[in-house]
Amino acid sequence: MIKLFKFIIILGFFLIIGRLAVADDVLVLDENDMAKAVADEIANQGLGDDIEVEFFGGKTKFTFKDVGLVKIMINSLKLDEEQSRFVANAEIFAEGEMVESTRLSGKYYVKVAAFVPVRTIEKGAIITDEMLKEISVRGNRVKDNIIIEKDKLIGLQAKKMLKEGKLVAEREVGQTIVVRKGDVVTAVYKSKGLQITSKSEALEDGAKGQRIELANTKSGKKFSAKVIDATTVEIDNE
Repeated sequence: MIKLFKFIIILGFFLIIGRLAVADDVLVLDENDMAKAVADEIANQGLGDDIEVEFFGGKTKFTFKDVGLVKIMINSLKLDEEQSRFVANAEIFAEGEMVESTRLSGKYYVKVAAFVPVRTIEKGAIITDEMLKEISVRGNRVKDNIIIEKDKLIGLQAKKMLKEGKLVAEREVGQTIVVRKGDVVTAVYKSKGLQITSKSEALEDGAKGQRIELANTKSGKKFSAKVIDATTVEIDNE
C-alpha cells in the first residue's frame, strides 16, 4: 500500500552552539545538535512542544576547524504521521557558506507529561501529591489503560507495589478500601421515615460508594448494599 506523506517545506535557520573538542579552534556538531534542529522543526508543525528524534540514516556528526558562527538549516521535511517517520535535508552553514549537507531519516516521538511515583509505593498505600513526580514520556507509550494525570491518581489506593518512575496502569490502583471482607458493619434501611438497622458481615472488600455483598449476622441472609463509610452500609429503598 502506498504511504501518504505530509509534505512540509522548512524556511528557517536554526542556530546551534557547537561543542569544543581537542583544541579551541575545533567545533563539533553531533547527533544531539542535529536531533534538536529536526525536533524543533517538527514541533513547529504543531505536533507538540516536546519531540524526540531517532535517526536511521544520514550523517549526524560534523567537525569544523577555524570557523565562527555555524548554522543548521532543515528543509524538504516530510512527515509520515501514521508511522511517525520523517525524512529531511540538513544543510550546514559556516560563515554564511554551505559547507556540508546530508539527507536525514528516522522516527520522531511526540512526548507528553505524565505523573509517576517519585519512590516505590507499597501495596495498600493511598497515593498523595508528594508521592508523585512529573516526567516526559513518548506519547505512544501511554495506552488507554494508563493513568498519567495527577488529579486522577491522588486518593487512589495501590493494589500492588508501584515502582519508582514507572507509568501506573488502571488495574494497579483503585478506590480506597474502607470495608474489608469479614468486617461487621451496620446495615441501614430507610423508607418513608422508617429506619431499620442490622449487623452484617462484609463478604468482600468495598470502597466508599461501591456496592458489596453482605450477610446478616443473625439470619445469614445475603444482600447487597452501598458502602457509606468504614462502619456503615446502606440498603437501597427498592
